Amino acid sequence: MGILKSSIFAVFQLSILSLGHPTNPPGHSDLLVQTPLFSVQGVPWPNNTDVRFFGNIPYAEPPVGTARWRPPITKLPSNETVNGSWFGPSCIQYNSGSKTVYTEYLSGFLLTPGQEQSEDCLTLNVWTPKAVGKGEKLPVMIWIHGGGFTSGGAASPYKYGDRLAKDQNVVVVAMNYRLNIFGYPNAASLDGRNLNPGLLDQRKAVEWVYTNINAFGGDNERMILFGQSAGGMAVDKYTYAYPTDPIVRGFIVQSGAATGGSFLDPTGSNFTYVASQVGCSQTDKDEQFACMQGVDAMIIIDVYNKYNASANGGQSLSFQPGPDNQTSFANYPDLQARGLFARVPTVYQQVDNEGSSLVAYVPSGPNQTAVDAFTRSISTCPQAKAALARKTFGVPVWRTRYFGEWPNMNPLPWLGAFHSSDIPMVFGTSDLRGPGTDAERVVSAYMQSAFAAFARDPESGLDWPKYDPAGETLVELALDNSTEVQFAKGDSFDGLC
Repeated sequence: MGILKSSIFAVFQLSILSLGHPTNPPGHSDLLVQTPLFSVQGVPWPNNTDVRFFGNIPYAEPPVGTARWRPPITKLPSNETVNGSWFGPSCIQYNSGSKTVYTEYLSGFLLTPGQEQSEDCLTLNVWTPKAVGKGEKLPVMIWIHGGGFTSGGAASPYKYGDRLAKDQNVVVVAMNYRLNIFGYPNAASLDGRNLNPGLLDQRKAVEWVYTNINAFGGDNERMILFGQSAGGMAVDKYTYAYPTDPIVRGFIVQSGAATGGSFLDPTGSNFTYVASQVGCSQTDKDEQFACMQGVDAMIIIDVYNKYNASANGGQSLSFQPGPDNQTSFANYPDLQARGLFARVPTVYQQVDNEGSSLVAYVPSGPNQTAVDAFTRSISTCPQAKAALARKTFGVPVWRTRYFGEWPNMNPLPWLGAFHSSDIPMVFGTSDLRGPGTDAERVVSAYMQSAFAAFARDPESGLDWPKYDPAGETLVELALDNSTEVQFAKGDSFDGLC
């Protein structure tokens, strides 16, 4: 491990130790919250005691046993008091062991190092300002993390919600949801229905927040959904899955779109392969499914983690959202043409060099042509089409592009404004990698305020021009590290779409 990586790892270890797993001090009655289902005992957030934290809140029953690969089950009431002093376990992660920019230089973007994993992971976390006035209800920002639908979770230091909550006087909620084979099994036994329990988890979490967030000082009539990468794709997919009942009042889609990735395995062969490796070789699809529900979860993920495509004729093994035409669709262009999406204000944001940290890792830097093509495929072109569909149907919509390249956030000179580099700017956490520049802090404060303004009033909280491909409406953030917002022609980067 080099000096740079060693020092970064040390910083994370120190920050984790300083945060610890706090316990609730006596005399803080505002830290015990009673919901209609149960009580939650929170704590003052470490190093930011003006914020209350309530973690490890179950929004559904554990998805284990016969509940594995089924839609989330509504959490039943109980007399328990949830220990909300820290995050609950993250959902089981996929890890092939391959080197990436994130494993080598940007540890912590997916999860806090050492974070516990479990199949019993359907929990969410709430950060809320301590000084909420009596009867005051704050806007609620519900975060969906990224990680390729295979990994990641709410417990990531770059995405802790305390600074956003305190600085912008909002309630921040972050959820876990099922990942990889546990979230997207595409098993033949499901007969094409409810193929994506991980996406259904997200809806269940939003429903839980709507029902319960008032008890934490949030306003359930002013909620937005925002997410990045796979989380951005999920937010956009949500708009098509619940066109008439989105619950939330606005969407922010970062570095992704519903049409930015597709996964087809019509026969469920990936699930069948894993089943064959763990002793579930039944020819009857329902018997095989029931057998798989009884296999230890860590045995299942171990098969996936250790799969070698080269040893299997180059055949890939993947578990991603599949088209069940409930939560994920095969015909997004048709839905866009007919306006079959939630018609509420939407922001589409991307970074300028998405692909640099996503294409195959090469220490000297990847081919920029490949990087540009990846950037177009994951964000630029899918977001352009999605934004135009909203504009066509009169939905308030904005497009932004982030260009920031800060010394403390760019460990490699060729990264540029890489995929995920806007996350710390929104959450105010870019100083985790060392002190930022004055301009960096100004841009971060501005981006936080813009996201919060949208949460407070999605219709008119932003003072940016609404998206028009022919007008000067593309919002350029941190262009050349400038603190001034700039505007370019709406379709400036869409030429090869």
